[in-house]
Amino acid sequence: MFSYTNKVIGIFNQKGGVGKTTVGTIIAEYFALVKGKRVLVVDTDMQCNTSDYWVGMEFSPDDEGGQLPPKHPDYDGEEDCEERSTIADIYYGKVVLPHPTYLNGKDHGPGVVDILLGHPKLLEDVNKEFDRPGVEVPVKFRDLLGAMLHDPATRDEYDVVIIDTGPSRTPLFRTSLHAATHAIIPFEPEVKSLQGINAMWQAITSENYSRAEKDRLITLGMIPNKVQRTNLHLEILESIRTSRIGRYCPPEVYLPRAIAFPERDVRGTNPKSIFSLPDSMPARVQSEVLGEYIFQQVLGNHATSLNKATG
Repeated sequence: MFSYTNKVIGIFNQKGGVGKTTVGTIIAEYFALVKGKRVLVVDTDMQCNTSDYWVGMEFSPDDEGGQLPPKHPDYDGEEDCEERSTIADIYYGKVVLPHPTYLNGKDHGPGVVDILLGHPKLLEDVNKEFDRPGVEVPVKFRDLLGAMLHDPATRDEYDVVIIDTGPSRTPLFRTSLHAATHAIIPFEPEVKSLQGINAMWQAITSENYSRAEKDRLITLGMIPNKVQRTNLHLEILESIRTSRIGRYCPPEVYLPRAIAFPERDVRGTNPKSIFSLPDSMPARVQSEVLGEYIFQQVLGNHATSLNKATG
């Protein structure tokens, strides 16, 4: 068992395509570029979109998943780590090496974003190992990720950790949920997306039953993504905000449907960060609102002590 000592934000929704990677990368950029914080990103999603955004995955059609993580620039041949170091390696008894990202360096200020990459095949293998009928996930496996992210060495190196997760309730999803101190639930204001929200509340509630009160998982917010000012979107958002969970969906915090977000994903795009766009662009304006909202709750004046968390 480990102690919850670091700030670990998990980006969760049990539906794909709702914007988990977009929300996670925006928050990481905001913390590093605007607030000068040291951020560690962890990619536990087998699709590895976050890894591809930050450092670029290698096209490999002959490998499962069609891509491989790049070789680590500082790999020196040590036997206790892999040349293509990824978060999956901790489940094989290996040391993991964070990859530096384009945000590191004097041109971007004091903030840092490092990433523990994902690996499509190895992450799927880990899930398959413990996602079989009658196979109970061992406590040691469940605690591996949390033990690493809350280790004093990680806490000394980084101010905050952000985990991007897959959409299915796999063993890796559950270990990510177990490691997190804070949860963000991105969603699209569409009827089918609401099913993922309900499933996430059940998962968070179940997780909190297993924790001491002082360690309860704090829900930072439900973040609407790809919002348009249509009657359908406005009605769905109003129904959520007037429900019993409405306090987790503040009206001013959302991301609009904007071409600026998918344009960031194209390799060679310049500027890469949403915060390099003109101040007047809605995508940047709302990204700043989102970033500041999360920052205040995690590291700012409105931060909730884990000892007072109620989930």
